[in-house]
Amino acid sequence: MSDEGSDMRDPAVPSGVARAAAVQRLLDLEARGELTSAHVRLIAQALGKSERTLWRWLAAGRAEGRTGRVPQGRFTVTAEVRQLLALWGGNASRVHAELVERARSDPTRKPVPSLATLHRALRRDLSAGERAGLKNGEAARRAHDVFAKRPPTHRNAVWEGDRKRVPVEVDVEGELIRPWVTWFIDCATKVITGMAVTAHAPSRDAVLAALRCAIDRRDPYGPAGGIPSAIRVDRGKEFLCRTVTSAMGALAVPVLDLPAYTPHLKGTMRR
Repeated sequence: MSDEGSDMRDPAVPSGVARAAAVQRLLDLEARGELTSAHVRLIAQALGKSERTLWRWLAAGRAEGRTGRVPQGRFTVTAEVRQLLALWGGNASRVHAELVERARSDPTRKPVPSLATLHRALRRDLSAGERAGLKNGEAARRAHDVFAKRPPTHRNAVWEGDRKRVPVEVDVEGELIRPWVTWFIDCATKVITGMAVTAHAPSRDAVLAALRCAIDRRDPYGPAGGIPSAIRVDRGKEFLCRTVTSAMGALAVPVLDLPAYTPHLKGTMRR
């Protein structure tokens, strides 16, 4: 007896699935002209429901073509909510209070969901970047942007050039300075093809020296390097000066100036 009671409390089939199967079976029997009250009574007993409930389910299936419950609508982030989020800097509590106030002044408006429901809708309907942007601005939103990798290429297809001040001090003729490193990297292999270290801020002489190391594969340079198909740089004037562009142009190598504020376009150097 205990086993039978356990089966009734824990049905093997979820209630939603059982209802759908039962209603579909009743509709099939009705379509063939075979439906009787005995069928309804048997299914009602099996599901632990009243016969009246089964007849109501059958009527809904016949009239509305559904075999389950009426889908419950859920609150979603509307254009109005987005405008309020922008107005209140992404503060959900203030947005909720504003919605409550508007509903109080306009009885025809839909009921306002609870604050917890609003929070769930924001997490569901807005991306992390959108939420960060509404709260802290466009820079915060861009921090969540995802960019695809550049397609794989072959060796020397593209180089990237950059410069950086090294966070160490060295003695140069009795004076402590922080040197600069100018270098080029092969985007396909991630190999540093050439570099130059200078005591002064980078200029065309450092760029040309780094290019000499990168292009000439004879000892003591190489074995990596050669002549690239193109070079990308991050708007550095020393890379874009006429001396450098003319030298590379003579080798049919264009120097491409990447747009500002696009670190995703020069990810090889950044890594």
